[in-house]
Amino acid sequence: MTTARILFPFRSAESRLWLLFGISFLIHFGVVLIVGHFKNPILWENGMIADYLFSGRGFCGDFSIKAEQTSWQAPAYPYFLAGIWSLLGKNSLTYLIISTMQCVALASMVWPMTFLTRRWFPLVPEVIVQVLVITAPLYLWYGTRLHHTAFVMALNPWILWGWLKWGGRSIPSGLIVGVGTGFFALIQPVILGVYGVIGLSLLISAVSSRQWRAMMALICAGVAVIITLTPWTVRNYRVHGKLLIVKDSFGKEFWMGNNSHATGTGYAIGGMEEVTNLYPPKCFSLRGLIKEPELMDEMGKEAKQWIASNPAAFLRLTANKILWFWTVAPKDRVRTTGAAEAILFRGVYVTYWILLLGFGVVGIMVLRPGGEYLLTLLIFILFYSLVYGLTHVGQARFRGEIECVFFPAAAAGIFWVTRKVFCRGSKPLEK
Repeated sequence: MTTARILFPFRSAESRLWLLFGISFLIHFGVVLIVGHFKNPILWENGMIADYLFSGRGFCGDFSIKAEQTSWQAPAYPYFLAGIWSLLGKNSLTYLIISTMQCVALASMVWPMTFLTRRWFPLVPEVIVQVLVITAPLYLWYGTRLHHTAFVMALNPWILWGWLKWGGRSIPSGLIVGVGTGFFALIQPVILGVYGVIGLSLLISAVSSRQWRAMMALICAGVAVIITLTPWTVRNYRVHGKLLIVKDSFGKEFWMGNNSHATGTGYAIGGMEEVTNLYPPKCFSLRGLIKEPELMDEMGKEAKQWIASNPAAFLRLTANKILWFWTVAPKDRVRTTGAAEAILFRGVYVTYWILLLGFGVVGIMVLRPGGEYLLTLLIFILFYSLVYGLTHVGQARFRGEIECVFFPAAAAGIFWVTRKVFCRGSKPLEK
């Protein structure tokens, strides 16, 4: 009898998943109640834009000109907040309901993470990755935050599973995967690069092996992504007069990571203030006089000028950022105000990540998954290293959005180690 069968004595693995989903939801919801962030939440830029939507003034912000039409943030979460407020009002109960919805999304990860682990490490008991997903500290924490991160964390494994399992299955399934990816990008556009490369890799594989049905399905998936994004892209062009697929904040993030006062994170030394507030760029003298996209462009130009004048410092800072993204940023360079989770839970997070990474390396070396998993892992690592190496690091949610990709390998490592320790006389693993 397997470990999973002993712990969860149900007839099928699928029925156990419903139980695990319920357990995961209750744990996440319990953390929401204990933390109590819903009583007086910080909503950041998403909340500011949602306030404008709720008051009937449109998708507006205050980055440059007050109450101007904005593309500072991706649209999905502000519209989500404003829609819920319109139905239920703005109060603690409404925020608790939103947090509950985020807990449902995070709890649902047990399904795609189980499916992905079956695909990549079929010998590993599913219960291991399921426990990892349920108890991951970042997923527990961000379920309590009124922020789009919880949905990004939850949707990543679903969309990944969709591309790998269903993207090339048929034209209808390809269309569904493409539409899902498009909506996902309206929450977090960074994922477009990752899934664009994954989709292209699958398409090349289908063409090289002459799988014409898979090729057509994948092409339809790509077209569906573009069609889903087009209405918002057209809106951006009408508002700003320039092509912005989803949002226009890259110039700001690029400057924050590349200027004479840059620390590698978004914060100045000490973590009390964002670098933009303490050492604002020169172009901030134009704030309120030029439109948001123009100000973003000016910030990007200043960053490029600094890089051109300080190439060695840029390379050194970029290397540090990539290192810190995959490890942990120095304590004096992360946010120390507000909830300050980077400080409060630093020990927990570092310990959890070291164990996750250590077991993941063991799992890959010993159980040797196929090329699909290794390529997927490599795409995530390279793309996120590029994005955050060029911008800035220091917030746990940046890497937390994709840490689920390491879970199957970590589950394999845990399985191998526990088997070595507790089952010394057992037969060697065979695929």
